[in-house]
Amino acid sequence: MFFLWFFFMLAAAAVARAQTLEEVLTAHSDTLSMMLMWLASQEFIFECLSEAKGITLLAPSNTALARLFGTSLPARLASDMNLLTAFVNYHILDGVYHMADFVSARTTSAPTFLSIPAYSNMSEVQVIQERSENGTLTFFTGGGAQSIDLDFTGGTLHVIDSVLMVPGRVTDTLVVAGYTAAVGALRLANIDGPLDALSNMTVFVPNNEAFIAIGSAISYMTIEQLTIVLNYHFVRGRVLRSQLITTGTQRSAQGAVLNFRVENGALFVNSARVIATDLLVKNGVVHILDGVLNPANATATPDPNAATQAPAFNGLTTTTCGVSFTAPVVPTTTVSTNAVPTATASSPTTPTPTLVRGDAAQARRALGVTVVCGLAQYDHYV
Repeated sequence: MFFLWFFFMLAAAAVARAQTLEEVLTAHSDTLSMMLMWLASQEFIFECLSEAKGITLLAPSNTALARLFGTSLPARLASDMNLLTAFVNYHILDGVYHMADFVSARTTSAPTFLSIPAYSNMSEVQVIQERSENGTLTFFTGGGAQSIDLDFTGGTLHVIDSVLMVPGRVTDTLVVAGYTAAVGALRLANIDGPLDALSNMTVFVPNNEAFIAIGSAISYMTIEQLTIVLNYHFVRGRVLRSQLITTGTQRSAQGAVLNFRVENGALFVNSARVIATDLLVKNGVVHILDGVLNPANATATPDPNAATQAPAFNGLTTTTCGVSFTAPVVPTTTVSTNAVPTATASSPTTPTPTLVRGDAAQARRALGVTVVCGLAQYDHYV
């Protein structure tokens, strides 16, 4: 009986010592004073966070917020309640996650409270990715943030050194990341809009060098043929983050099967190596490849010992003029490296067409984008 009483008193003492969110922020004012001041100005948000249970709050440091206040985002947050809600919800994880919960896996993901359709076009809530390496935990949505953790009555808090940006549209994210050849191809085929509108997407994006390598093949493709190739890079209805892909197959939006394999620790899709993973976008996830996939050569296999893989297309000649555009390819929304969308929940609903074939007439009216030298003249398709 004495031991039961003793442990009860220990538990009661532990509860009594637990700090509220405000107390934690105040105790760490050297790094979180700006966060406390901002929350104090947002009474409803502060009240909700203070009363919440079972959450992990990703709290930007003074340095992170100082950088943020030097941008246009604070004004947009003040004028757009939907964006403000999305921004705050993306900094709150559904569950209590300590450092020890992440270190066992090199890369993993955790669900946030972001589920506003204008900012998370998926059947699941939007996630953030975490990477643990050499004892350091990094949260990232295209960028990164170092963290420590502090417990409070509602869960735990990680101090992050960079504000997390809400994932944006596929095309905007690709432009900011520098994958402009893929954006040019999507716009040329007139499927950039449909791709951004569809939900639950996994997109495999060849890098610029991959498009250069098959420039001579692309230059003779019709819009319809290019669309078929591009659709082979999409998986509809599934958000396949890197930790969910090992080996096996997935049916592409084009209809042919994509083959996944792991060789020497590297992930391949058909014969193309995955060189960057988990670019989070509002409707799914993007992975970057070092080769363009060919639906007519779905059985292509990699040479895992080679630094670069042979293109999956035959009869190629080398192009040397690089990736060029007859008009600048720029984001259609204001984005940072992490891609912040400007759409709101009250925006008109975008139709959701199927990615099946390009619209040649629409392509002739488009921007006149060159994907690779020799590809860009729309008159070539008239």
